[in-house]
Amino acid sequence: MLTGATSLDLVRDELFASMGEAEDLLQQFLEDRHNGSLLQQAIESLQQLRGTFELIELNGATVLLTEMVALATDVPEHDGTERNAPLSSLCDSLFLLERYLEQCRQQGFERPELLLPAINELRKHRIDAGPLPESFFYQLDVDRLNPNLRPGSDEGIEPRAFNRLRQMYQLGLLALIRDDGIAAATPLMKRALQRWESYLSSPVATLCWVATAALEAMEETPLHLTNPRKRLFAQVDREVKKRSGLHPSGDLQPPRQLLGELLYLVALADGSSPRSTEVKAAFALPDPGYTEREILQAFDRLRGPGVDVMRSVAEALREEIAAIKDLLDLLARNAGDPEQSLETLKASLQRLWKTFRMLEIEAVSSYLESASGKLSTWRMGDNALLEEVADAVLQAETAVDRLDGEGEADAATGSEEADEPLALKEARIVLIEESQAGLALAKRAVTAYMESGNDIMHLMNVPDSLETVRGGLIFLGMSRAANVIRLAACFIKENMLDRKLLPHPQQLEVLADALTGIEFYLESAERCSVTTADVLALAEDSLAELGFNITEV
Repeated sequence: MLTGATSLDLVRDELFASMGEAEDLLQQFLEDRHNGSLLQQAIESLQQLRGTFELIELNGATVLLTEMVALATDVPEHDGTERNAPLSSLCDSLFLLERYLEQCRQQGFERPELLLPAINELRKHRIDAGPLPESFFYQLDVDRLNPNLRPGSDEGIEPRAFNRLRQMYQLGLLALIRDDGIAAATPLMKRALQRWESYLSSPVATLCWVATAALEAMEETPLHLTNPRKRLFAQVDREVKKRSGLHPSGDLQPPRQLLGELLYLVALADGSSPRSTEVKAAFALPDPGYTEREILQAFDRLRGPGVDVMRSVAEALREEIAAIKDLLDLLARNAGDPEQSLETLKASLQRLWKTFRMLEIEAVSSYLESASGKLSTWRMGDNALLEEVADAVLQAETAVDRLDGEGEADAATGSEEADEPLALKEARIVLIEESQAGLALAKRAVTAYMESGNDIMHLMNVPDSLETVRGGLIFLGMSRAANVIRLAACFIKENMLDRKLLPHPQQLEVLADALTGIEFYLESAERCSVTTADVLALAEDSLAELGFNITEV
């Protein structure tokens, strides 16, 4: 079954229409606070959205919609303007959700951590709801954590020594809170933690051991010192004090949630200190699937310009590039006024490379700037220099296509197809469109065959059409999908044309399922980068039901 980001293409339009409807209802209720039916309709729309996200297993979106429904339900009707802030947060969350879904669709997977700030913003407006921890979506079962991995000591510690170590820890913590720099804060904090680890009981020793590893991880990576992370280390101080043996609660186990949060910092860091490595192995920490840098970049993309904005930017850049190409053509043919064309070309190139720099596409910007600077030495007939400028412009055109089709992140950082020539990329797009047309033709032929009472004349050209599609898929590197098409062609040719067997209507439905699966696969490959294992498995299962297993090919 297609779930998560892989199924967004199937329900995208309906989801965005429902979100737009809910947002309109909330805006209307903001203007007409005495019309309680508007709020009730908005809540019903949000509940419907939550059910859809649960069905397609988008975890982050489901949690966000759950919080939105809870907050919207808490908003009383006829409450004047006192609850405008919660209603505004609901509208903001819907806007952010649209951006989040587009990002999921482009990447082919979801990062529910990106929605945590919005979720906590919604919870802030509810009296009975505190903020969710940073590790909320991290796949670690805190209830199963072993808090006694370090031996510690049963001898305890003298009050005077404990107070001295605590003062040492608090001095480092104060430097951490004041943002004096982690290098200034960690030596004191780690020294106190390591001494506590030697003197205190096993549960407290384990907590101190993990806290030390978290500090080292933050120092090495480095991880950002956010306020919630600073509060974690302040909580470590309080928990050690309560469980030091000098207070009545000294026999209590440290809270596993605190331990889990510290372990999340260790897992998130990409450092390789001996203590971090030891902690990861001892607790068998799962890989979060991203680094601190990656998640921050994803946050920037989520808060940055949307897909529609980037498409508008791309369109404007294409117009600029087209004008530059015309100027290069005039100079190469020595047509018009060369001096005027050269000055106009320099100004256009300058605007172009500055725009790419603003978009943080540094490689293309630098190449354009370098080529533009060389134009001051251009003389009539120097076509080699014009060709160098043309190469830079073609690179810019390729970057604009990536900016339009795949998002600003891929245009800036590059991808596997970053160096792919523009002509080859256009050829791939045309080939995908032709393959889609071939599949649509085959599906129509099968439908006509069913409706005409099994007239095989409708199927005569289908094997050849599918063979053409298969060749295109092989060229595109989609060998697994090509095998599915080959098996479908074999079923039609061998069973329905050569043997003239009358297939059961259910078999034709299964064949249509396989072709539809490949059609969806091609559409997704053209629009975004998605995980396609599920849809290909669906098509293969359909062919296997017809007696053609992929393993037999």
